Amino acid sequence: MRILQPVEPTAEQLTVLRHTKPGVALIKGAAGSGKTTTALYRLKLLCGQWLARRRRLGLEAPVRVLVMTYNRTLEGYIAELARQQVQGDEHLELTVTTFSKWALGLLPVQPQTLDFEDVGTMLRRLARELPGNPDFWAEEVDYLLGRFPSDHLDSYLTVRREGRGTSPRVDHALRQRLLEEVVLPYQEAKRSSSTMDWNDVALAAGAVTGMPPWDVVIIDEAQDFSANQIRSVLTHLAEPHSMTFVMDAAQRIYPRFFTWNEVGITIPSASNTTLKVNYRNTRQIAAFAQPLVEGLPLDGDGQIPDFTSCTTDGPLPTVVAGTYSAQMDYILGSLSQTVDFANESVVFLQPFGGRWFDYLRERLERVKIPYVQLTRKSSWPTGSEAIALCTLHSAKGLEFDHVVLPGLNQQVTPHGDEPGDVYLDRLRRLIAMGVGRARKSVHIGFKPNDPSRVLSLLKPDTYTLVTP
Repeated sequence: MRILQPVEPTAEQLTVLRHTKPGVALIKGAAGSGKTTTALYRLKLLCGQWLARRRRLGLEAPVRVLVMTYNRTLEGYIAELARQQVQGDEHLELTVTTFSKWALGLLPVQPQTLDFEDVGTMLRRLARELPGNPDFWAEEVDYLLGRFPSDHLDSYLTVRREGRGTSPRVDHALRQRLLEEVVLPYQEAKRSSSTMDWNDVALAAGAVTGMPPWDVVIIDEAQDFSANQIRSVLTHLAEPHSMTFVMDAAQRIYPRFFTWNEVGITIPSASNTTLKVNYRNTRQIAAFAQPLVEGLPLDGDGQIPDFTSCTTDGPLPTVVAGTYSAQMDYILGSLSQTVDFANESVVFLQPFGGRWFDYLRERLERVKIPYVQLTRKSSWPTGSEAIALCTLHSAKGLEFDHVVLPGLNQQVTPHGDEPGDVYLDRLRRLIAMGVGRARKSVHIGFKPNDPSRVLSLLKPDTYTLVTP
């Protein structure tokens, strides 16, 4: 699978590279602004500086470098890019990993961990007496257990609740009930069965002592890390150290939120950089994605895509209304005429994996078009395939020439209808993120009698509607 290479750093990105004093740095920017590319340039520069420091001080220990991503697919992509930036040096230890893999590797005994389905089942059962959707309450528990240390869960009762939308509303009385009727029994159930969830793993990893510390740390897609995950990494830093966060809060797709202050981080203004120019998307793609996130709540670390900052033009995105097979007929036909498969990449994105790709796989195999599946792959495929299949969640941080999102029906994109509904807000961010992976073209498909409500947000003058 072709990997899109970083280009020479721009003047905007070079401003980030000038600030390399030890401490914490933050790289922000909307989709396409080159955050990850800038972080990789920074990685190369910092590694050189720390190796020079090692020689100057006559230190024996190698320079330890940690690059952390939030899922395995992005891990494989970043690992490939990072290794190209940092050439082998026997005095440099480079680790590219997900938080979960890193945290488990610190624990002296591997715990019996609950998978997400088991956790969801337990929490939904405990929340059955609470009003509303049990799935919402299960996510709310994950939110509070990830945000607050285990001995400060009562902070949930009074803290400003951000990163979870405004609907459903969770007042003080409901928060109290959630703690008493769901969280405490859930914690006790885990203790009784000697099991841990991934929030417990984060806390346990932060309590481990005696491990070699990290000199250079880069955390990509930091908006989807929990506060306790960040706290855990902070306990394993060398002194001095260089730590870089790369994030855009507008692309947050998990029920997580934290402020820098609450995790004990102060970011100097000189090391807090916002990248504004969109180097990836064409003006047409950025204008298409903008209404999907326009009006969503943002904190200081979020950026709305700005189509006026793009540097290239291209065709209008295409929205195809028809049955799934008709969508595929049109899209595959269009790609066959417009894509240079020897030099360009195409990704098909779906909200879910597994059987949702069955029809597409059958179609590609029937016409003998090779493809790779990216979801949950921890190494980047190095074959000649030009087409990738991937879930929307696993596409975060990746980049392709052409993006296809077929089958965006209401059936697979359920949400509430209240303004500020947490599921609708997240869906808008998720689809905008998927669209933002594209450099040259975007195709979206839906069934006319069951369109996702998110599609109604699109502005008709930003796309071409096709009804095959």
